[in-house]
Amino acid sequence: MMHYYTLITGASNGIGLEMADYCASKGMNILMISLPNENLEEKAINISEKYKINTSTFECDLTDVSEIDRLKEWGLDKGFEVNFLINNAGFGGTIPFEDMSGGLIDNMIGLNITAGTHLTNRFIPILKKNAPSNILNVSSLISNLVAPYKALYTATKTFVINLSVSLAHELKEDGIIVSTLLPGATPTNKVVMDQIEKGNFAARVSVMSPRKVAKIAINKSLKGKTIITTGTKNGVIRNLLKSLPNRMIAAIAINQFKKKTRLEKEQ
Repeated sequence: MMHYYTLITGASNGIGLEMADYCASKGMNILMISLPNENLEEKAINISEKYKINTSTFECDLTDVSEIDRLKEWGLDKGFEVNFLINNAGFGGTIPFEDMSGGLIDNMIGLNITAGTHLTNRFIPILKKNAPSNILNVSSLISNLVAPYKALYTATKTFVINLSVSLAHELKEDGIIVSTLLPGATPTNKVVMDQIEKGNFAARVSVMSPRKVAKIAINKSLKGKTIITTGTKNGVIRNLLKSLPNRMIAAIAINQFKKKTRLEKEQ
């Protein structure tokens, strides 16, 4: 295990940081990736000292595809042998689609879709060489569902799950397990915590700590699970929502998310 590395994007906080910590607790060496100025080096040192494993950091903007190429070259130059790729970086929001700026649209598509797609593409040859290996892509509990006021977010996360499931079949014979994580509401920052508190019953029931999400995700991915829901309750919620007509899901979403956008504008 000491020879290989797990590469985690969005590793400076939230689920990504907890994934780094939990993987390290299992003896994995960690490559932590995030935007600059997020205290990444200090967090990596803490994890390294805590679990006596190797960590290294790389700061970049993953929405810039040239930075993804630079990340790959950095890893190759350093001799890091990656056998677990975790595409965790991403973001969302609750906002009318017409109110989204061009920059916000580009950034959401760039981080939620383009970054993970290019990273996966670049690292498949490395993962094949180091097989058996894993790819874990982070989608959402509400992917593939109708979600007014979260239209672009759910569209990007639907792309993630569809790409991942197809790749799971495509890469199986190469010894690469591809898993997709579908987390529910996860309190990763104050904004999200406020939204959960003001959310409906389903949102509150689906809440799980970043640490628990990370532990479930890593363990199930290592066991070869293709679709990973975080806990029985979230599995029930997803199956229930998938069984409802789109018009009913849309009505629920409008009632919930429109209220959130109104609250955000008032604050």
